[in-house]
Amino acid sequence: METFWQDLLFGARLLRKQPGFTAIAIFTLALGIGANTAIFSVVNGVLLKPLPYAEPERLVMLWERNLPKGMEQEMVTPPNLADWQAQQRVFEHLAFWTGDSEFNLVQADGSEKIRASYISANLFPTLGVQPLKGRTFLPEEDQREGNRVAVISYEFWQRQFAGNENVLGQTVTLDTYGRRAYTLVGVMPPGFQFPGKSEVWLPAGWNGIPRDRRGGHWLSVLARLKAGVTREQAQAEMNAIQARIEAQFPNLNLGSHVAVVPLLEQTVGRNLTTALWILWGVIAAVLLIACANVANLTLAQATARQKEIVIRLALGASRWQVVRQLLTESLLLAIAGGGLGLLLAVLGLEALKAISVEQIPRLQNVRLDAWALAFTLLVSLLTSVLCGIAPALQATKHDLNEALKAGSKAATTGLHHNRLRSGLVVAEVALSLLLLVGAGLMLNSFARLITINRGFQPDHLLVTKLDFSVSGFTSWVQPTTTRPQVTLLELVQRLQAQPGVQSVAAVSALSRSAGPPRQGILIEGRQPSETPRANFQGVTPDYFRTMGIAMLQGRDFTEHDIFEAPSVTIINETLAKRYFPNETAVGKRLAMEGRTPGQPAGPNPAAASPWSEIVAVVADTKKLNLSADTMPEIYMPYWQWPMQTPELLVRTNAPAATATAAIRNEIKALSKNIPAPKIETMDAMLAEVVAEPRFHTMLLALFGIIALLLAAVGIYSVMAYSVAQRTHEIGLRMALGAQVADVLQLVIGQGMKLVLLGVTIGLAASLALTRLLKTLLFGVSATDPWTFALIAVLLLSVALLACYLPARRATKVEPMIALRCE
Repeated sequence: METFWQDLLFGARLLRKQPGFTAIAIFTLALGIGANTAIFSVVNGVLLKPLPYAEPERLVMLWERNLPKGMEQEMVTPPNLADWQAQQRVFEHLAFWTGDSEFNLVQADGSEKIRASYISANLFPTLGVQPLKGRTFLPEEDQREGNRVAVISYEFWQRQFAGNENVLGQTVTLDTYGRRAYTLVGVMPPGFQFPGKSEVWLPAGWNGIPRDRRGGHWLSVLARLKAGVTREQAQAEMNAIQARIEAQFPNLNLGSHVAVVPLLEQTVGRNLTTALWILWGVIAAVLLIACANVANLTLAQATARQKEIVIRLALGASRWQVVRQLLTESLLLAIAGGGLGLLLAVLGLEALKAISVEQIPRLQNVRLDAWALAFTLLVSLLTSVLCGIAPALQATKHDLNEALKAGSKAATTGLHHNRLRSGLVVAEVALSLLLLVGAGLMLNSFARLITINRGFQPDHLLVTKLDFSVSGFTSWVQPTTTRPQVTLLELVQRLQAQPGVQSVAAVSALSRSAGPPRQGILIEGRQPSETPRANFQGVTPDYFRTMGIAMLQGRDFTEHDIFEAPSVTIINETLAKRYFPNETAVGKRLAMEGRTPGQPAGPNPAAASPWSEIVAVVADTKKLNLSADTMPEIYMPYWQWPMQTPELLVRTNAPAATATAAIRNEIKALSKNIPAPKIETMDAMLAEVVAEPRFHTMLLALFGIIALLLAAVGIYSVMAYSVAQRTHEIGLRMALGAQVADVLQLVIGQGMKLVLLGVTIGLAASLALTRLLKTLLFGVSATDPWTFALIAVLLLSVALLACYLPARRATKVEPMIALRCE
């Protein structure tokens, strides 16, 4: 121990005498160690840390699956769930909920939106979570209609009731299709939010959920495996049950299998899991590049101390003692780099949480904990070995008689004679190219993603979601003057009169879902081999003009397309080309699947026929998601397709803040019952759509640039040191008649040979490894040749510059001075 302490003191004095080398080495290592620590904390907190429930490894989500029908993870129908509960033998509990929804909380001054869920009484026991105060739901509350109890979150308790200890027994009033008061029976622990971001839980029971709707998929199902039962065993049994159900009801849109997905995997998502592991791999490569850089610097220092090392060996020191001293110096650098890296990790983690907390589940709870500290220590120790062992072994590998002779050849050998240093340069270049190719592919993909022509004009467009499910608005079944359409029409007219407003419209819902259309349609006079499917939307007149969607044929809807009028519809270009090729779609008629002539039903029960006449064809639009596909779309006039929660669209040339205030004022003046809406620009909504790929791209690009800079510094430092060591040789060459161009060619040629070898290895590795990015790319191949070529040219250009600067310095050598240097 005393010897080790002496080595530490000697190493510290030596590093203090070389401030430039020490500062560069510590900062380089801090960059790599800090980034790895930050990403380790994210990976550990998001992917590896168990969910905060009892025995979370036994919790799984259940979904219906039928891949030929495009059902990968479909919600469960109530009758299917009832059959599962009756027949399964592999789960302790089967719980469900009907969605993480927005409810209207009624207060003295109006309504506000809160997140709430209808859940089965056994959801909390399935999770193994106990309330902080009171109780959860009783089994009998899950079986009968009319119960009026609620459980609230800790945060809701603090916000709405100021933490009142007597909260149990008080009521909250929720207004969704009618006002209802719910008695509070429990408060959940701090931080508990399941499903989604729910703040209030209501007992679903089977209230309003008909057990005979086997074709209706709307239940999310959570299950707890019995002790000793594997997921594979559960999968096999559930598939057998589902196969029997499908055979019994062959004509319904049911899953043929059941997907049994671990709750942690479901919470995080496959794409994010892949992205985080890839990101950690990228940052680990950055650390390896940093280690290669420091190893090269350490090797250069060891070479400069060659005489000192040789004398130590000659005086009787063992090779292990010298190696131990050099490794101790590397350890000091790594520990200092680790300490600074820990500070960088704290800053980096906070930056990650600031820019991506919405894109990464569980990220808000990630901290630099004991595991992160242990990881930093381990990485620092490994880094000290990686940076020090090779230089130490190289530095102590000498023939003492030869090394002690003056004029040793060691100082005049070219770069190609030092295989270790050359190998480190090649490794740096190869790793840098691999990271840069990955970053280049992501940048290419992101550029394509944000330049998608979505078929409408997003600029100067405000979007707000209205809610007419509150009291005072009747359902669409009866055409009375209190229906939402009357209020919507008045609101549209008021906003159109506002200064700067160019047009106003509304749509039942902007298309966001990534799945294929589900609603079957019938085309009059045809018996297709398979049922055509399309998305349906209700829209007001001027919707297409407000959105900037081109009208290709026919007319727009008008206020004369009322509830009692003949049903009309507008279709998009994709539907027209697919189902009306080589003919005019305008004038044809279609209906929703399940409606037959003579049996009017559905959105227009007053009409004499279920058929809707096509009155126009409009240009295609793309959904507000990461897909570039266009789907068949059918638009209905809003009087014939009533909308409880429409999205209002306002195109204005006024400042967004002014228009937003006008919208809020008009909504409040119209009805204080309507909750204050969230108003966004369409540009902001599209930015949110690409937030996750932007996050991945930004980080990969950042660390790709860091890798490029580290590689450039590494090449430059090696070449600069090589030139300094070969001053005598270069001077001799110039004294014998070598020209400036000859010296440039000599130095640059030796450096670029290593770079070209590294580029070749890097390209081969990139072809093999960038396929891991396939699921994260949009519109670009994982082996895109243009990206590979451009990145290779970029790296070669930077490397050429890194070689040129030391080479140019070599041409300034005065032959006579150089000849005297030995």
